[in-house]
Formats: sequence, C-alpha cells, structure tokens
Amino acid sequence: MIMLVVLFLQMKYIYEKRKLDSYVIAWSTVLPVRNYVLNSDISLLNYVNRGFKNQSIVTLFTSFKTDYTVDSEKVLVLNNTLYNWKTLKPLAQLIVFTKKTFDTDQINLTHWNLFPIYNYSESGIPSIKQMYMHAKELYNTYWHGYFNGDILLTDDFLETLEYVLSVSDTFQNDSILIIGRRINVFNVTSEEVRNMNGIKKSARSRGSLYDIDAEDYFITNRFFPWSKIPEFVIGRAGYDNWIVGHARCDLKTVVIDATETLTAVHQTTLKGGNREGFTHADRRYNLEMIQRIGLPKRFLQGPTTCAEWRTLRTIKTRRIELVKRDDLHKNCKCNK
Repeated sequence: MIMLVVLFLQMKYIYEKRKLDSYVIAWSTVLPVRNYVLNSDISLLNYVNRGFKNQSIVTLFTSFKTDYTVDSEKVLVLNNTLYNWKTLKPLAQLIVFTKKTFDTDQINLTHWNLFPIYNYSESGIPSIKQMYMHAKELYNTYWHGYFNGDILLTDDFLETLEYVLSVSDTFQNDSILIIGRRINVFNVTSEEVRNMNGIKKSARSRGSLYDIDAEDYFITNRFFPWSKIPEFVIGRAGYDNWIVGHARCDLKTVVIDATETLTAVHQTTLKGGNREGFTHADRRYNLEMIQRIGLPKRFLQGPTTCAEWRTLRTIKTRRIELVKRDDLHKNCKCNK
C-alpha cells in the first residue's frame, strides 16, 4: 500500500512538473508578441533588423493653409505632398494639423488623418512644440517628424531612419534629433511625383542644395524633450536654428545631419520661394519671443553643419553609415 502511495505521488509530481514546464515555455513564446504590440524599443529594433515591413516606425505631420483658390499653384504643391507621403505607408503614420476643413474637390486627403490645431499665435500659425506633443500622444512610433508642407520624400527617408534606429543604442544620450538641408526644385509636376525615382531624377537634373541655415524638417525620437521647447510657430524666422543650437548646447541631444542620405525636395514656386517666411507681418514673432523670455541666442550653433554627426553612403557598398564630424566651424562652439 505504501509503495502504491509513493508511486502515485511520484507520478503526480512528474505530471505537475511537465504542466509547469509547458506553461513556462508557452509564456516565453508570448512575450515577444506582447513586446511588438507595445512597440518597445527592443522589439522595434528587432523588427527593423528582421526586415518586416508592416509596422509604423515614424509619425509624419505637417500643417497647411486651407484658403487656396482653385487656380493656385499651392494646390498642386499640396496635392503632390499628400500623394507622395502616403506612399510611405504603412511604415509612416500621416497627420495634417489644421484649423479648418479642406475643400475635398481640390485636395485629396485619402489615407491621411486630420486633427485640429489647439495652440497657435494671434495670426493663426500653429506651435511646432504642441504639434509634436499631440503627435506623440496620437501615435506611439519611435520617430516623430515635422516637415514643411512643400517637401517631397523618397524611400531613402525610411532607409535613413531605419539605419539610425539600428545604431541608436550606441549613444549614451537617448535624445536624438535628425535635421538636413533641402533641395530646391522648380516646377515639380504631378507626373514626377507619381514614383520616387521621378522625384530623385528631378532633384539630380535641376535641383540645387539650399543654405546650411535653412532647416525644413525635424525628426526626433520619443525621448526628445519637446516640453522644454518654447512655443515657437512654424513658417517664421528664427525657430529652426535656435532649436538645433539649443538641442546641441543645452539639452545635450545627439544631432545628426542627414543631408547626404535623405532626399528632401522643396517644391519651389514663384510665390513660395526661399524667403517666404520673411514677408509676413508677424515675421519676427519667434525672434521677439526669444528676446522677451530672455533665452540664450543659439542661432550660430544651429546650422546643419554644426551637427556633430552626419550620415553618408559608402562608395563601394552604397550603404548608409554614421560618422562624427571633425570639421566644425568655430561658430558652432557652445558658449554660455
């Protein structure tokens, strides 16, 4: 009888242990799935390295005026941008921040998400800080990027972001800001925008690289402290170089110049030229804010050439690499 009891207890132990082992194995296989759902940094990095192409890594957003007339050249520019950016899906989530509704007979907003602007200046210009804050609340992607509404992108935009993400763990500082120079191209047609090769061809054939102190886009990772940035408005002078200089000198952010690997085509028009932001009545809005609050002047430390890091393509493999810039101008030095 005693032998039977002992045998029964041994069998029960083996059964319970196998049950426990199977539970542990099953739970360990669930964890990676949970991580993908949460979109954690580790799982997202694994997702990029494995080559999956069905999960968003960046939230792209911009803001447009809504009072264009039917014959306005701005309508063509706007529709070109809307069409071009949606080709970046599903890796990119797309947002237009707007105060008013668009005339859908003129503007094609298919695959775009519209959200209202809650924070703007007296003249109705939105705050770049608040757009970032709202975009981060709406979509939990690793990157969030603001681009001016007349900028066209190609597949090297995603390629650059994926590469920087893959090496981001090498930086001790978690905060990353990616900037770059634009390529001015006149008379971009809707036919050229139909495929990314057409955009690249127009940039090569008749494009010109614009000034080092004109920054039309900012791409930040989720750790960038936008809450510490003043309420600058887009499309007005001063805020771009100040943000970059402040990020470098005061926030100790890793700033990367992606000009050589990220094609950013500016659709240059007769009315919307290179100094459009300087023609408005409130053109000094950001500059006056800097003076009023008593912020340090960071303009000289903010051009693209002051970024300590830059991306480039190797000659042999044409792969993207990240290198440290060793030729910084003396003006880039962060004085107190």
